Amino acid sequence: MSSPSTVPSGVVESVFHRLVSRRAMVREIEPVGDAFRLVTLVGEDLENRRWAPGDMIQIGFAGLAGRAYTPLSFDPRTGTTTFLGYVHGQGIASSWLASATIGEQLFLVGPRSALDLDSVNRPVIFFGDETSFGTAAAIRATSEGMREVAFSFEVESAEASRIALERIGVTNGVTLITREPQESHLDRVESDLTRVLLAAPWTQCVFTGKASSIQRLYKAVRRAGISAKQVTNVAYWAPGRKGFSGVQR
Repeated sequence: MSSPSTVPSGVVESVFHRLVSRRAMVREIEPVGDAFRLVTLVGEDLENRRWAPGDMIQIGFAGLAGRAYTPLSFDPRTGTTTFLGYVHGQGIASSWLASATIGEQLFLVGPRSALDLDSVNRPVIFFGDETSFGTAAAIRATSEGMREVAFSFEVESAEASRIALERIGVTNGVTLITREPQESHLDRVESDLTRVLLAAPWTQCVFTGKASSIQRLYKAVRRAGISAKQVTNVAYWAPGRKGFSGVQR
């Protein structure tokens, strides 16, 4: 029998998957422009699983590496879930999204709690970026739906982002802000956000996406007198890191 130090990594991976992962198959892949892929997974292991809007699934790739996505929808009756992936750079998740094939077998963990969208009262200001589009679309599945939700996204390409958002049905109350050097575009975001909150200080805030952007906006709303209880924030990524909660930009 092999000692722990000599057990092949593939064996460790196999044991890990059997213990905590669920199997699913890629049923559909729809390119949404050049930068996004709409992926539908299906599998018996996903049937009768509890899901709430804002929950994540974590997909396993090479070795034990995993990346998390927020499903737009999850149907426990049919074991089907759909998510939007952002193809950016040469990371493991982007490479997989660019080459994924129908019928491909995957291992995944979840759904698991990440952001409780059902608990967010209206009106809402939702801030994020390309990694937040799926979370924004999941708001439709809450009891309040898209009622009184304003969206603000910092993006690389307004055109590509608009195509993706239209495809997943996030069209009303959307503002797209193109990234600028030294994050100077956040000056506008901060100014607009502060103005809205001063006029309607009961507004709830949901901040997702890039960690440094979230930190800046959180400080801004607190300076504007907004209670910390009115702000929900979940960082999905930071430059030079694989991501938080397995999320990969």
